[in-house]
Amino acid sequence: LPGAVLTRVAASHLRVGTFQFFAARGDTDRVRQLLAYAVARHDPELAGLPGPEQALRFLERVAQRQAALLARWMGLGFIHGVMNTDNVALSGETIDYGPCAFMDHYHPETTFSSIDRHKRYAYGHQSGIAQWNMARLAEALLPILHPNEDRALELANTAIASFPDLFQNHWLTGMRSKLGLFNAEPEDNTLIQSLLDWMQQTQSDFT
Repeated sequence: LPGAVLTRVAASHLRVGTFQFFAARGDTDRVRQLLAYAVARHDPELAGLPGPEQALRFLERVAQRQAALLARWMGLGFIHGVMNTDNVALSGETIDYGPCAFMDHYHPETTFSSIDRHKRYAYGHQSGIAQWNMARLAEALLPILHPNEDRALELANTAIASFPDLFQNHWLTGMRSKLGLFNAEPEDNTLIQSLLDWMQQTQSDFT
């Protein structure tokens, strides 16, 4: 009978949840081993750094990739559906989806998951959920970030706090391109948000 094979291809299938698996068991040696493998796979230029600095730079790189990915998603009206930590690839690729879909009428609360009754993974909440996922990766890396727990938390919090700005920069770049804005102006964000507000009120097609 006719058949088919669907093959997923990605730079790797490492996810935030992969780090959580070992961190939840208190297996710091395995977390270190996994970090070394992930760095060699995705960020080999970090390989020569001392462990704490390597862990911090890796966390920053993953956050940067996630911010860029989310901005591309949202520029296309894409809604993932279930952004749990096991569906967040460290490579910054989209390899696991829940009940994903592309939004038709613009509304930031749009969701397509029948189980997402509280709209945790709605279109407009995705960047916040991505930041939450980066915080979970940071938690897994805490024992490596610094031997002093308070200092490790400080480093992790600083890295995670930068995520909204990373996302906003990528999102603005994408939306400027989408709207044909050739220059970056301070008023761009207000202009774009005003357009989106109007589209929401008039139920305009996002695409």
